[in-house]
Amino acid sequence: MGWISPHSENGSVRPAFPLTLGMGSPLGSSPSSRAGRRCHGDGPLAEARLVSLQGMAGQFRSYVWDPVLILSQIVLMQTVYYGSLGLWLALVDGLVRSSPSLDQMFDAEILGFSTPPGRLSMMSFILNALTCALGLLYFIRRGKQCLDFTVTVHFFHLLGCWFYSSRFPSALTWWLVQAVCIALMAVIGEYLCMRTELKEIPLNSVPKSNV
Repeated sequence: MGWISPHSENGSVRPAFPLTLGMGSPLGSSPSSRAGRRCHGDGPLAEARLVSLQGMAGQFRSYVWDPVLILSQIVLMQTVYYGSLGLWLALVDGLVRSSPSLDQMFDAEILGFSTPPGRLSMMSFILNALTCALGLLYFIRRGKQCLDFTVTVHFFHLLGCWFYSSRFPSALTWWLVQAVCIALMAVIGEYLCMRTELKEIPLNSVPKSNV
């Protein structure tokens, strides 16, 4: 930094001041002003950050009321529910060499710990809740809707049991099993969907500036 002498050629005294380079501060700019520009971002860097944030926001889906989509998802989840339940019943019955029947799926009185078919049916319902949680992950893909679709699936299953046996399910064991299945399916499905939603946020997409 250069300084102009306070003594002029003719001996008069004049105030000393630092030699500036046209930037309003010695040698062009102060460290604080340069740091401020780095924090707020220069022109190209700020534009790159803005474009990156706009791209990040575009990855979030906009959800609107779509009755056709909702009905399709309900039918799909109901198909997954009964399809996987039938497979689990067939697998478990095959292990103990028992013949599968619709009573294990729709008869509320058969569930229980006292008979082998009742225990096998309870095991199949619990395993089916885990499978349906994967169905929520692949076909619903939104954590906030997992509980809604889980309750809807089990509500239609209640109607199916009511229609099949021509009486409203009143067995306490049946209601306990359905409550456990609803809790497992909703909690695990919501957990998996939320993990997928968090992975879709590109945290490393904003370019870093060299400080």
